[in-house]
Amino acid sequence: MRGLVSSIFSGTLSIVVLLPMPMEEIGGRILRGYLGILSESSEFEFAPERISRGSSIDVLSGTQGELVKINRQGVQLGPVVTPFPAPIIDSLILDQVWIGIWLDREFRQARMAALPIDKKWEDGSSREDLRTAINSLDGADVVPSNSLWHRVMDSEPMKIGKSGDNIVFATVSGIYMIDSQANEVWRGLLPRWPSISNISSYDQIVGIVEFSGGVSIWSKAGGLSVLDPSNGLEIFSKVIDFGDSVANVIFSDDGGWFVMLHEGSIAIMDKIEDEHRIFRTGSPVLDAEFRSGHWRWTGWRQDGHLSSSGVEIYERENVGVGIIDGCIVANDGSWSEWASTRPT
Repeated sequence: MRGLVSSIFSGTLSIVVLLPMPMEEIGGRILRGYLGILSESSEFEFAPERISRGSSIDVLSGTQGELVKINRQGVQLGPVVTPFPAPIIDSLILDQVWIGIWLDREFRQARMAALPIDKKWEDGSSREDLRTAINSLDGADVVPSNSLWHRVMDSEPMKIGKSGDNIVFATVSGIYMIDSQANEVWRGLLPRWPSISNISSYDQIVGIVEFSGGVSIWSKAGGLSVLDPSNGLEIFSKVIDFGDSVANVIFSDDGGWFVMLHEGSIAIMDKIEDEHRIFRTGSPVLDAEFRSGHWRWTGWRQDGHLSSSGVEIYERENVGVGIIDGCIVANDGSWSEWASTRPT
């Protein structure tokens, strides 16, 4: 068995053995309809921040570390739980396992853990438990509940992605690939881009995206590096001047690259080596999907889409943080159809 990642993970591996049990009964409220049938009163009692997409079950995470599972029809599966008392900075679903990273800058604590989607989730320790443990030098003893495995990270994490059946993540000290059991596959240095090296101390990794050419690493300042997934070696590199900082990146086999920029624009690239095209959206875009032959998105008080005729924007009263099959979850916990309000 390959060794554990030692320089980025500290502490002893803790495995919770879970006895086989059926999926909890599908209960709760109808959070959104399917194919345009929506429950007007459906909303969460926390502020959703992002969606991790799976094959049949998605996971919503909130600003204070809340998690809840929903199926593709928008039905809540089980309770809203907080496995660890810190914000979740990024997450993904790999097979039937949710993998997330928690970061608490005040307490200087970071955790990575894998939670089985087909098991019931429960709340973990409180923030006071974490505070007490840190003060007694036992902070590593407070771990995410429900976890198949977990690690304490001793270098600040930035972003997580996947490559095949493996996990790729970036910290301030490097890029790492681990397998589904957290065994190290390879590690490497953070990419360097000489033309933006003067701002490297302020730059950060904002995207780790798998595609047919390898694993792409995107930086806030426009740096782009493609790594060979077999060994982590760089096979392509360039810097893109978007005229703005990069917030997030999404890739679609059919739609190409969708780059979200901070100040209310998007960039589209058919191929990673192509020139980009900038489109003004007027306010920041927070999530997007390629659907029915074009990109559609949601964001700060707007929904929008890009077609052959250009950008069309639709006002919304709240902030759309995620889009699933054409339906929007907003930061106030409500669901609505995409572009359900008037065009601007």
